[in-house]
Amino acid sequence: MRVLRGVALGVGWLVLALVAAVVVVLGLRWAQVKALPAVPELEHEAEKAAYLASVEPVDPSVAPNVVVIFFDDLGYGDLSSYGSQLVDTPRIDRLAAEGVRMTSFYSASPVCTPSRAALLTGRYPVRSGTDTHVFFPDEMLIGTLRRMAGYANELPKDEITVAEALGAAGYATGMIGKWHLGALPGHWPNDFGFDSYFGVHWSNDMMPLHVYRNAEVEIEDTTVIDEAIGGFRDEDVAFERTGGVDQTQLTRLYTEEAIRFVEQHREEPFFLYLAHTFPHVPHFADPAHAGESEAGIYGDVVADLDRSTGAIVDTIDRLGLGDRTLIIVTSDNGPDYDGSPGNLRGRKGDTYEGGQRVPFIARWAGAIPAGQTTDAMAMNIDLFPTLLSLAGIAPPTDRVVDGRDLASVFQAGAASPHPFLFYFPTVGREPDAVRDDRFKYLGATGQTGRSKPTLTRFDGDAENHNLIRRFPREGQRLADALGAMRVQVEENPRGWR
Repeated sequence: MRVLRGVALGVGWLVLALVAAVVVVLGLRWAQVKALPAVPELEHEAEKAAYLASVEPVDPSVAPNVVVIFFDDLGYGDLSSYGSQLVDTPRIDRLAAEGVRMTSFYSASPVCTPSRAALLTGRYPVRSGTDTHVFFPDEMLIGTLRRMAGYANELPKDEITVAEALGAAGYATGMIGKWHLGALPGHWPNDFGFDSYFGVHWSNDMMPLHVYRNAEVEIEDTTVIDEAIGGFRDEDVAFERTGGVDQTQLTRLYTEEAIRFVEQHREEPFFLYLAHTFPHVPHFADPAHAGESEAGIYGDVVADLDRSTGAIVDTIDRLGLGDRTLIIVTSDNGPDYDGSPGNLRGRKGDTYEGGQRVPFIARWAGAIPAGQTTDAMAMNIDLFPTLLSLAGIAPPTDRVVDGRDLASVFQAGAASPHPFLFYFPTVGREPDAVRDDRFKYLGATGQTGRSKPTLTRFDGDAENHNLIRRFPREGQRLADALGAMRVQVEENPRGWR
C-alpha cells in the first residue's frame, strides 16, 4: 500500500512538474508573441504599388457613388422582404422595391473575417489566408494562442482592396463600423485605402472594444481584460462588463457618421463602407425602441438597422444623389443561434445554404430597373470587379480575381456570370462544396461516420435529399469542378499570376 502511495505521489509530482514546465514555456512564448507579433508574408507588394499607380482618375459625371451597408450575422430570413413574419423592415423592403433583390446571393464564408476580406478584395478567402479562421484580439487568450500557433491575425498588406482602387481613381473613401481584419498598426482601415474610419476593430463580444476615429481611440473600452478572456455572449453580462462603450447607441453613432460622410462628399465621387456591428451577439436595443418587435430583442436590433438604412437613403435622396448613387445592402454570413435562415438548412459556421446564402438588395435610381427579383447566383467577391467596372477601372492582372462583374445582372436581368460558386468551410483551406445554377455538390467531409458526397437540387428541396444516384452525371461534373478548384488552391493558394 505504501509503495502504491509512493508511486501515486511520484506521478502527481511529475504531472505538476510537467504542467509547470508547460506554463513556463507558454509564458515565455506569450511574451515573444507580444513583443514580435506575426504578420502575413508579403509576396506582391511591388505589384500592388504598380497597379495603384497605374489607375487613371475617374470621370465624375459617369462614376457612381457607392454605399455598401454590410450587416453582421443577418440571416436570409431576417427581412420581411425575404419572408420574415416577425421582423418588420419597411425601409429595406422599400429599397428592394426600388431596385433589385437577389435570392441566390452568398457570402464567401460562413464566418465574418474571411467574408469581409472577400468583399474588399474580390477573392476567395483562401487567397488572403483568412479562409480558416476569425481574427481575435491579442489581448484575449485565443488571439495569443493563435499567434503561438503561427497564424497571422491581419489581412496581408499586398492584398488590394476596392477602397484602394477607388481611392487611387479619385474617390473619397470612408469606412464606418466593424473592421475585423487586423489591429496591428499598418493593418487598420486607413492602411487599406480608407481616407476616414470610425468604428470598432472587433466583433462586439471581443475585448477590448474601443471605438476608433482613424488611428485614435475616441471611446475607450475600460473592461478589465482578464475578466473577458473568453469574450461574452450574454447581453446582461456584456452590459456589465463593457465599460465606456454603450452598445445600445452604436447603430445610432454609425448612422450619424454615415450621414455626415455623405453630406461632406456630395460634390465628388465617394465610396462608403458601413459595416454594422449588429445583429451579432450580444444584442443591445436602442432604448428609444426597445421592446417594440414581435421577434424580441433580436427584432428590436434589426428594426433599428432598418431605421438606420432608411435615414441614410433619405439623406442621399434629399441631396439629389439618388440617380448617382448605388446603394447595396447585404450580410457577412448567415444567422447565429438567434436570427432566421428562412427555409434554408444550416446557419452561421455551416457551408449549408443557411450559413452563406444572405440577403442582397441594390438600388441605383434610373440605372437599375425597379422591382426586380433575380435568382442569378452571385457572391460578395463580385462587388470588387463590379464596382471597379462601373467606375471604369481595370482590375489588377497579377492575381486571380475570383469575382465577376454583376452590372449586367443588375441592369439588364442577365444570367449569372459564374459557371460555379465554391463554398469554403471554417476548418481547412480547401472548398468542401460547389454549386451551379441547378445543383449543389457537397464532398465527403469526414466529420462523421456517415459523411459521403451529397448532391441536392435548388428547386423544391432544402439540402435534405441526396440525389447523386438520380443525377450521376451532374454529380460527377460538380465533383470534377470541386476537385479542380482544390488542386488550384493547393498549388497556388494566394492566386498569383
